Amino acid sequence: MKTKPLFDFNRAEIQLVVDAMRLQIKGLSGFDKKLMETDYFKVINQGTMAELDGMGMEHITRSLRRKALMFTALYGSTKHIETKKIMYDLAAVVASRRIKFQQQHNPLNKKEASAGTANAS
Repeated sequence: MKTKPLFDFNRAEIQLVVDAMRLQIKGLSGFDKKLMETDYFKVINQGTMAELDGMGMEHITRSLRRKALMFTALYGSTKHIETKKIMYDLAAVVASRRIKFQQQHNPLNKKEASAGTANAS
């Protein structure tokens, strides 16, 4: 199951996501790096139409939050406030969409729903 969590992001927001993911990839190695690169290339090539699973959305969320934290470490808490706010807000949007996606596609919820209708018959 996959969804398009970036469907309403504009070009500048997509670029922020790409930059944050690129920065995150630099700090990874091995299999973690390969997984992240897979989602990174999806976002680069497909932009707002990128289909991602829960892990891909988590990669985006972590990348945006990490980049915002790095801005704070580099420039202090009083500079680049608007840019950091945008990154945190985008991370919150993607995190919210991931949670909704996972709740809708949770196999345990589907088993409970089908079990409930089977008993009602």
